[in-house]
Amino acid sequence: MLAKAHIAVGMAAAFTIVRPETVAEALPVITGGALGCLICDLDCENKSEKSDSSHWRFVMAIVAAAALIEDHLLDAGMWRSLGQNGQYLWFAGLAGFVITCVFAGGSGHRGFSHSLLAMVLETFCIWLIFPSAAVPFAASFASHVLLDVTNKRSVRLLWPAKKGICFGWFYADKLANKVVTVCGIVCTAAAILLCLRSNV
Repeated sequence: MLAKAHIAVGMAAAFTIVRPETVAEALPVITGGALGCLICDLDCENKSEKSDSSHWRFVMAIVAAAALIEDHLLDAGMWRSLGQNGQYLWFAGLAGFVITCVFAGGSGHRGFSHSLLAMVLETFCIWLIFPSAAVPFAASFASHVLLDVTNKRSVRLLWPAKKGICFGWFYADKLANKVVTVCGIVCTAAAILLCLRSNV
């Protein structure tokens, strides 16, 4: 699937799994979801896919940054949790995340970056940095991989195993991509409305 589908479904997954009840609780969900939905595609090799992914990854980085800024302004808790696991572990998490992303970027499309190992390592690194963003990050990341498995190109989910998994149901850039994007947007909106409603 293309970037917009991954964003829509990733945010829906993050909000559905975590179910925040306040704006303060929603901010780490936005941050983790925004980071997790496209991190897998650091390894895009095709020019058009790379351009699509890079553009939307930049947008999602801005969304995550905006949520972090709002968290700081509201003193909502994410920034207070920074270093909660210890200053050295926070630094290790940041360094580990950068190293993992660099390795993923050169691993070949749908290789290490789309694997369960990458999800576990990157989620652990996020947990060391911002603990409350880890679960939404993992949910968003997992949604990306699950969507890609439905395409006609295999995903090395069990990397370093050479064999990939491919259901072959849909083309990544055809009608299914549009349907998934719309469904993801509707599900995200519904999840947010349910969260807000439960807080009334």
